[in-house]
Amino acid sequence: MRMRSIKWKLIVMYLGLVLIVMIVSGTYILLSLRNIEIDKSRGELERYAEKINEQVIEGGKPEDFQQELLKTVSNAVGIQGNILDASGDTIASTTVTQAPYPEYTDQSIIAAMNGMTSFSTEKKSTDTFGLLRDWMSYAVPVGGADGETAYIIYTRLDASDMQTSLNETTKTIVIAVALALLLAAIMGYVFAQTLTGPILALTKGAKSLAEGDMSQSLKVRSTDEIGQLTSSFNYMAEELAKNMSEISREKNRLEILLHNMSDGVISFDKDGDLMLANAAAANMLDVEEMNMTFTEFIRKYDINSGVYLDMGNEPSKKVTFPVGKQFINANFSPYYDKKGEIEGLVVVLQDITEQKKLDDMRKEFVANVSHELRTPLTTVKSYTETLLDGAMEEEELAKEFLTIINSEADRMAFLVRDLLQLTRFDNKQVRLDMTEIEMNDFLSMTVRQNRIHAEAKNQQLSFEPYEHMVVVHGDRDRVGQVVNNIVTNAIKYSLEQATIRIFITEDETFFKINVKDTGMGISREDLPRIFERFYRVDKARSRAMGGTGLGLAIAKEIMESHGGRLTAESEYGKGTTMTMWFPKERPILEYEREEMGS
Repeated sequence: MRMRSIKWKLIVMYLGLVLIVMIVSGTYILLSLRNIEIDKSRGELERYAEKINEQVIEGGKPEDFQQELLKTVSNAVGIQGNILDASGDTIASTTVTQAPYPEYTDQSIIAAMNGMTSFSTEKKSTDTFGLLRDWMSYAVPVGGADGETAYIIYTRLDASDMQTSLNETTKTIVIAVALALLLAAIMGYVFAQTLTGPILALTKGAKSLAEGDMSQSLKVRSTDEIGQLTSSFNYMAEELAKNMSEISREKNRLEILLHNMSDGVISFDKDGDLMLANAAAANMLDVEEMNMTFTEFIRKYDINSGVYLDMGNEPSKKVTFPVGKQFINANFSPYYDKKGEIEGLVVVLQDITEQKKLDDMRKEFVANVSHELRTPLTTVKSYTETLLDGAMEEEELAKEFLTIINSEADRMAFLVRDLLQLTRFDNKQVRLDMTEIEMNDFLSMTVRQNRIHAEAKNQQLSFEPYEHMVVVHGDRDRVGQVVNNIVTNAIKYSLEQATIRIFITEDETFFKINVKDTGMGISREDLPRIFERFYRVDKARSRAMGGTGLGLAIAKEIMESHGGRLTAESEYGKGTTMTMWFPKERPILEYEREEMGS
């Protein structure tokens, strides 16, 4: 038995209450019965004593007391009558017929000798047969002519039958108590079960609810407070299931959103332990699994720009750090609880590699433009100052200087023209005059135009016509600009005796114009950057040959505006193949698509 259970507590309390009530009731009944019997017995003794006084003593002679006393009969069974003289000696008795008479030493007799009526109970003494019995006795003094006590009437009653009756009554009460306790235990168990049964069901349901089982619906068995509590529990479980379902949906949405974000997200608690990290964060940090603490994270990536876990009132802090060849921007933001105390830190990671690369390219572009313009401007200014200082007097020297000034001015004009052309492509201001171009004839003409330059370097420039007509859709002038730029570059950057071959291939979607040379080639590191503006593989040599560094960038923009592309394959020291991809179907140009949409 577990006394911690409210059911057993209720049963024990119920039994204890019943036991107390039965004991009190039984005791009261026993005491009441005993008092009733004693009062009844006293009345019998008093009446017998009065009868003796009236029938024996009054008007009688002492020598006749014995015979007269024997004639006096009590209405009650078991009462003995005795007449004693003033000194307490028995002179007549119903227990014997003649002397010697029994001697009595009862307290009630002593009280009567002193002139007082006395009644005593449970006085133990032997009867005429020598058996020890319990007696109730009554003694009353009888006055003589002089007012002094002349005789004492002493009556007594055997209380054994009364005590036996009381004992039987006690046994009956004890049995009744036992039966009452048994019935009380049964009823108490049933009563406790009606109370604790629903409570146990509620407890079990609450445990299941705490373990995540939201499908709780307890049977309501009554309309009392327990039934109302059960109904309230069912309502709570139903509402909790709805709330948990909504929270679960929100959590799933947040997890999907978090793990599909392009930005990395990491969260640390106030102790610096990792709480969550999405896949993007692990990819950006170049780790298989993000399991670092805040301190390990800071140390691993050398983030020492005043970033700490307890940022106080700082709303956020941004730090940029490298990871391999990538650059990561980290935004550290604390979050707080309702009391305003910091609970942790959220780190949002952004890959700014492309942005930084574009920023570096922009800076490099500005530097290159400045450099490309500064050099001819410096030359023009120097020669102009020389002419102004007197060199104009020497005609030959003046012509030479003016020729150089004119050449540098042309170089700046070419540079400005190319920059304006790129700007127009960037701003979508270029309109193409789309026509059909038969590439066999077009490339043959291009070869004839550039053959003289190739022969000047003892190079072999050739075109292999395709087996059938190749018609592409494009702006003839722009396409010619691309082809001439690529062929010219092949001639410029190939050594003497080199071979430059032009040929056409195709696939299901594109015609491919290939220009392959056996020149110096391009290294693997430089190849991805040859289409960048102002990028030169060999800067000194390219500038000496008069190039602006914008030709391939312009060619790439022209090809993309035609719906095609420009690619390069090269092996350093063995040559380069440039490929122009023209779509077979006439492309819908971007500005045409915008006009159709509007």
